[in-house]
Amino acid sequence: MLKEKINIENIDGQLFEIKIIEPGDSKPASFTHYLHNHENGVSQFYKKDALSFVREILKKEYPNEEISHKLTEDALQYLIFDFKKNVPFPAPEKAKFKFIDLFAGIGGFRLALQNLEGKCVFTSEWDKYSKQTYKANFGEIPFGDITKPETKNYIPDNFDVLCAGFPCQAFSIAGRRGGFEDTRGTLFFDVAEIIKKKQPKAIFLENVKGLKNDYLGVPLSGRAIRSNLFVRASQKGFPLQSLTQNAA
Repeated sequence: MLKEKINIENIDGQLFEIKIIEPGDSKPASFTHYLHNHENGVSQFYKKDALSFVREILKKEYPNEEISHKLTEDALQYLIFDFKKNVPFPAPEKAKFKFIDLFAGIGGFRLALQNLEGKCVFTSEWDKYSKQTYKANFGEIPFGDITKPETKNYIPDNFDVLCAGFPCQAFSIAGRRGGFEDTRGTLFFDVAEIIKKKQPKAIFLENVKGLKNDYLGVPLSGRAIRSNLFVRASQKGFPLQSLTQNAA
């Protein structure tokens, strides 16, 4: 039973008003990921940091009170049942598959796959303002820099689909077309590392049509793309289907 003097409802607003996201602190992301995944077995990847985050908030709000583990657990359980009222684009009630959202931006992939009855179980995005917009849309704070091992360690097992809109500047006709020689182009290989380790059933990548060329501008066949990208990436040889879509 919660102490009467500690009213969890008083901190509810503070927990969901995270305006500046510290790039090195994964606890707020873990907290919101825990809330979104408490029923599907993925929450184990996030619970430790989620509890730590709630405890920090309680200690800040009630500096003269003893904040026990039991109290922190009670607060976290209360927030599970309360957070959905703040989510404009909630996940489907009964998901048909699980996916992760890398280089998430403000959530285009997530919205599309949620509409197909998918459940997002991990998301990452490094840009502070995109993260704030993502949180406003989905009630979830993305983890940060996916190139860092500590971020990759939060990715759960047994998801079905990997989505990634990795940076396009290295492959775009509007840029220098450095391809994989450009630092931004090499971010693909962080996606490849995750593919190799987690072995999802499907991969959904978004980039510009320049990705179909190598960095010297020599066109690659579908087989060559598969050899250069997917076999090197996953050592599994995913069949490759590409779609070029004009978009403004």
